[in-house]
Amino acid sequence: MSVRNSAKAIVLHAGKILVNRCVSRFGDYYALPGGGQRDNETLMEAVRRELLEETGHSVLPLRLSGIYERLCENRDDGVCHKIYFVFLCKLADDTRSQPTEQDRFQVGMEWVDAEELKHRNLFPRAIRDNLDALIGFGETIFLGSERER
Repeated sequence: MSVRNSAKAIVLHAGKILVNRCVSRFGDYYALPGGGQRDNETLMEAVRRELLEETGHSVLPLRLSGIYERLCENRDDGVCHKIYFVFLCKLADDTRSQPTEQDRFQVGMEWVDAEELKHRNLFPRAIRDNLDALIGFGETIFLGSERER
């Protein structure tokens, strides 16, 4: 089993957070934009690349806000082990290009009020439940480990 690092972004702008809107067989949900780290790529490079690919926005990572670990079964009947590195980011500028590579279940993106997002189906729940701390705490927090069976 290999471990996959995933660089995610909380992009905060004018009291709103940029999220990917997704639809799967489980229904509608939201996810932070971001994704897998490539070989020979830093986590900060990964979060900037992933945001540009999925949303068309250029971002500047401000700090690492949280770390979350998740083990679950994957499509190949094996175990998927992901470590999410959640960065607090800001927009680099007001320009936006066309997204080039959206996530598998992503159907769009939205700017959602930060307070409202706490009541939406934001995945993983550990991020939703700790959103205030991830935005305002100032230190990196460990959000815990989850083992799905």
